[in-house]
Amino acid sequence: MGTQQPQILPNSTRVLIVSAMFPLAKSKHSKQDYETWLRNFLEPITTDIYFFTTPELAETLRRIRGELPITIDTSYSSPFEVPPLRGLEETYTKMNDMDKEKWHHSPGLYAIWNAKPFLLETALRILKGRGQVYDYAFWNDGGSFRKSHQYVEWPSPSRVEQVWEEGSRLTGKAKEELLFFPIFQLPEEKLKDWTEDMGPIANRVQVSEGSFFGGSQATIEWFSRVFYAYHHHYLSRGLFVGIDQDIFNAIFLLFPERIFTVWMNDPEAPAHRGITPSPSLIPSLERGFLGECGAEWFYYQFWLADQPSRDAMRKIWMGEERWRKSGWWQERKLCRLTRATSMTDILRTSLGSGWNPPQKTLVIPGL
Repeated sequence: MGTQQPQILPNSTRVLIVSAMFPLAKSKHSKQDYETWLRNFLEPITTDIYFFTTPELAETLRRIRGELPITIDTSYSSPFEVPPLRGLEETYTKMNDMDKEKWHHSPGLYAIWNAKPFLLETALRILKGRGQVYDYAFWNDGGSFRKSHQYVEWPSPSRVEQVWEEGSRLTGKAKEELLFFPIFQLPEEKLKDWTEDMGPIANRVQVSEGSFFGGSQATIEWFSRVFYAYHHHYLSRGLFVGIDQDIFNAIFLLFPERIFTVWMNDPEAPAHRGITPSPSLIPSLERGFLGECGAEWFYYQFWLADQPSRDAMRKIWMGEERWRKSGWWQERKLCRLTRATSMTDILRTSLGSGWNPPQKTLVIPGL
């Protein structure tokens, strides 16, 4: 394990990014892709980073990071070594047969996904023990920066404070109690009748985005306890728990009062007014719902950036070629900044204005 002194932020808000990389024999993407994406993440972003990886990869990551602040933790050579998942390799291997996408998913990938809450909580706890305390910490997938970008001090500490203030206003909760999770799409209407005992929610189009989430240390500790309580409970009942986002979706419905989000495709958002979506043929997942904003899945990166970075990204996106299957005759518009939304309001948009969270019966120690 190696560490450098954390940078001093220009304001009082301290932000940490936590990530991990565990090589797998069977992966969704190529080794070359991951190397490119890691460089896009580690080389330009100056925010303090805590990175879990294997001893074999440690030096490579340190070289990519250069002189920027990073803690590299090699305590675990496999995600199955983290305490909540220890001893589950055989169970996860059997569970792979239940997966509709088993052709490109593996037991090791399930473990990496399901290790995220523990790793995020652990990084904060270790650093706090060294006297390094952060106001907010975020899990960020190591491969989430797919293209070159202009983000540097990201997430922007001042922007994080701004959106947490808004989240507190929307939910009525203190900032320290709020968990941020971007979403990709609404849950299906039929989930209005979902109950706790039905298990993880595999929406037809994914709701939660597992590539990025976070909050205060207290909230992350709460979320980790909740996540593993339901993971273990559903696993004990023989349900499929291999995809973290399916468990996240269930937590959204059970605890919406503690979560706020950003939804790029909100048709009622003021930022969408006057824009006709223009879906792409190439690249995919770019519908132009808020103008030229790049890939929808990673809109949160733009949303949490400072103003100069957002302006720089707008220029890049306006200059990129996009093959649009409709709306190609219309003038392209600069990417717009949309609103934060409470998870309760988001769910009621899809499940009905009278929807309320289902009853919770699982006893979770410490809650």
